[in-house]
Amino acid sequence: MWLTRLKNPALILVILALTIRLIGIDHGFPFIYHPDEPTVIRSALGIRFDPNPGHFDWPHVYFYMNYFGYMVFAKFRAFLASTSLATTLPILWNDNLVFYLLSRILTAVLGSLTVVPIYLWVKAHINPRAALLAGLIFALAPFHVRFSHYALIDVPMLFFLCWALYLSEKHPLGSGFMLGLATSTKYNGILGGLFIFLWYLLTKKNLADFVKVGIAAVVGFVIGTPYAVLDFATFSRTDSPLGALWQFTNVGHVTFITQLQNFFTALSSKLPDDFGYGAAILFALAIGIIVRQRLNRIKVSSYAQLSAVVFLALTLFISGADKTPSHYYMPTYPFLFLTVGWAVDFLGTKVSPLIFKWLVVALVVPSIVLSALNIDDLIKKTSTNIYGGDVEYTRQNPVKIDQNENAL
Repeated sequence: MWLTRLKNPALILVILALTIRLIGIDHGFPFIYHPDEPTVIRSALGIRFDPNPGHFDWPHVYFYMNYFGYMVFAKFRAFLASTSLATTLPILWNDNLVFYLLSRILTAVLGSLTVVPIYLWVKAHINPRAALLAGLIFALAPFHVRFSHYALIDVPMLFFLCWALYLSEKHPLGSGFMLGLATSTKYNGILGGLFIFLWYLLTKKNLADFVKVGIAAVVGFVIGTPYAVLDFATFSRTDSPLGALWQFTNVGHVTFITQLQNFFTALSSKLPDDFGYGAAILFALAIGIIVRQRLNRIKVSSYAQLSAVVFLALTLFISGADKTPSHYYMPTYPFLFLTVGWAVDFLGTKVSPLIFKWLVVALVVPSIVLSALNIDDLIKKTSTNIYGGDVEYTRQNPVKIDQNENAL
């Protein structure tokens, strides 16, 4: 495949991912249209007065990461003030907007770098070509591209979760620590740990490694959200967004029949929009290939099988919530893309190189188009919500940013 001839293919994929995630990163300015972004920015800025953000509806590691970035930026800006560059890039001096820009850039960078653990994970368990294909399809995933333009916690959570999965094979402590950070970024990051524990059980790993993952996950979570322990009384509240346990009651539950309906709706319409239609087709093909190989008693990748099963299991589980916006499904992403990478690599063994090249092009073009439409939608700030169920901005309800409210 032509990608395998590139000198640093993973780096090329990261650059591609970062480029499309930075286009339109200042969307909406001078207004902030997503209602959750001000919560992140104000919580991060508030750490300079109190290291305890005081609310646990979201865990805290992303707030601390942003606060550290703001402090570095403040030193840099103070240096610029004494140079001839002080009059350039006026947004650097606009405290109403610059912190939103910095946090969005952080999200975009973490979203782009997520390509690296996905690439390494698939390479370790399938092969380099499957890794490149999985990384390419992920880099262009329309919903991930869109959400990487926001100062929100879902994309950073996925970054840590993918590292946890990659490290799970040989580095249980590192894997557990990253799983803890994923959960300390957004609580649903723990769902990805299901794969790690299942894999350890199925491969009969040493019990000590199993325990190491669990202990390191707790340590990672507490380091990222220390006030979950230091302010446990607030953390454990269920009566308001101040407490973490409120989140688990807030999402609600539906009947099993409705859960099945949500599950099939997600697989047939919502997730193809999110992952890209090429990825959805490939996943369906992967299921067919796996079933056929198993019926014919032909060996098939155990990692691909388990990834497919975990993806379906997590999708079904998430579909049981009363609220199922697209970003709730983000912990399923790595399992989908590993399965997809394996499937397209398998197809590559059945067709000529020329046909395979055009097959890859045909699979990624829809994602390119959807990602471009997403970016265009952000830039134009329309009220269109092509991901039904997500809280999205509209022209009619921008968040008003008070003068100097974010001053540092």
